[in-house]
Amino acid sequence: MSEANSPTLREVLAWLLGITKPVHSPLLVSTALRVISLSLDLALFATAAGGVIRVNNGGDGLSKLVATLVVLSLAKALAFYGEQFTGHFVAFKALELLRGHVFATMWPKAPYIVSHSRSGDLLTSLTRDVDRIEVVYAHTFAPVVSAYIVGAGAVAMAGFWVGWGVVWIAAICLAVSLLVVPYLGTRTAMARTRDTLAQRRNLTHHVSDTIHGLDEVLGYGRGVQRLEEMDELGAAVAQRAVAPRDLMAIRRGANVTLSVVAAMSIVVLGWEELTAPALAALAAASLRIFEGPRGIEDATGYLDHSLAAARRLWEICHAPQKVSDGSEVLVLDKGPEVRFGAVSYVYPTGGEVSGSSEVAPVKALEDVSFTVSAGTHAVIVGRSGSGKSTLVQLLQRYDDPTLGAVSVDGHKIGAFTLDSLRRSVVSVSQKNQLLQGSIAENLRLATPQASDAQLWRALDIAGLADEIRAMPEGLDTHVGRSSVALSGGQVQRLCLARAVLMDPKVLILDEFTANLNVELEVQIRSTLRSALPGVTIIEVTHRLQGVELADIVVVLDRGRLIASGPPSQLLDGGDLGDIYRLDEVG
Repeated sequence: MSEANSPTLREVLAWLLGITKPVHSPLLVSTALRVISLSLDLALFATAAGGVIRVNNGGDGLSKLVATLVVLSLAKALAFYGEQFTGHFVAFKALELLRGHVFATMWPKAPYIVSHSRSGDLLTSLTRDVDRIEVVYAHTFAPVVSAYIVGAGAVAMAGFWVGWGVVWIAAICLAVSLLVVPYLGTRTAMARTRDTLAQRRNLTHHVSDTIHGLDEVLGYGRGVQRLEEMDELGAAVAQRAVAPRDLMAIRRGANVTLSVVAAMSIVVLGWEELTAPALAALAAASLRIFEGPRGIEDATGYLDHSLAAARRLWEICHAPQKVSDGSEVLVLDKGPEVRFGAVSYVYPTGGEVSGSSEVAPVKALEDVSFTVSAGTHAVIVGRSGSGKSTLVQLLQRYDDPTLGAVSVDGHKIGAFTLDSLRRSVVSVSQKNQLLQGSIAENLRLATPQASDAQLWRALDIAGLADEIRAMPEGLDTHVGRSSVALSGGQVQRLCLARAVLMDPKVLILDEFTANLNVELEVQIRSTLRSALPGVTIIEVTHRLQGVELADIVVVLDRGRLIASGPPSQLLDGGDLGDIYRLDEVG
């Protein structure tokens, strides 16, 4: 999102307060308790300092002093506990409301918003950005409001009690500490903080890409280069964090100086005006009263990050929904004809979703046309980056083509509701996700009412039933965290079984055999054809093994269609091997 379209601070705050409105009442309670806690803190230190001087000078009342201090301490402890309890209740409830709102806003935009964002960007927003906003509720509102209330009230009381001639310098110091110091360099700090967070996102993106592509990084000998790039990004983060940190140090030093000046001025101006106990009490209270400005100072430091994070979440939540629902419900009783008509697709810049303009548009497909007849098996082949996955994602309406159209039985898929389209067009990809539950629970994610018999049938089709039966707990076997209890091939076949349970009319297999041996791959392809008669199967692969079983083979290279037709025609004539350079990809 460009600076011109970036929200104002008022817009961001209005949006944030609208989401968290349910926590405003307990936040006021937390603020009131903090006012009481700070007031009792002043009374406690003033009483202690004045009482000690009085007792030390031969006065009586030691037991009364101790009793008063105990009562004040207990009252302060209760107020502090109440403030912390209500404050953190507000903070965690605000986190719940924020995360719920962001997920609810992103849900209709998925999977576009995920597939068109850099890896790590959304993860950072949904975790760290939301956590940073929590600071506004736990460590900002109550400290800031209470500092002004208690500070103004304490100075007014002191002025009326001992006279303004004693406290006027301290009053000026407190005013400067409350009204000037917290806001020194705030614009610079907030601008630098936004830069810092942007660099942190770049670092997160880089680390995420490196981890997920570790095999490629090591295979191509890029390990050292990736580490050097990570160090450079880390250094950029550290460099941009210097200015906000220096400004925070300046504020802290200014507040300490002002507190010392205030206390010394009271001692000097009140030396002949006040008794020793009164002078000690007032000086001690003047030191403690600067705890309020220090709370504002801390809140201001946090606020830089909180507002930058809130602005980023606002931009994500207000990003336009690129793929909208059609008005018709897609109802199919058998596999349909699928046609790609002169389809071209250009990936947009990263700025549309992530707020960054660093990613240039990428042409993924150009004028691709072919037809998959109803109930047939098509294989789309091509090297990595040729546009295969983009093509089938357009069929699922992750996005709409830049040019051309995708049609099902002669109807453009944009006319159908997304839910009905994605119930009929089901995909099994190389990167599959399972929940930390049992095999049965993961299968029933697709069809919650499926019987055990239906589960076993789907597992049979996926070539996994015998292996599950051999497990001691069978369908109740837990897959473990990150599916550690299953091999990569078992995870892929389990996800294939889950897709079969959905009774798809178009089944997309996107590199689904990546972790399977050739014999098992051939067996599953054959079983799918016999067990799912009439289903239109579109398979995406970069390998040529098994393509002879397909009805049509489509060859892509750098986003262009370079060959299509029956496998016998392409293989017998040698065209497929020549075009696709079998020796390079086999």
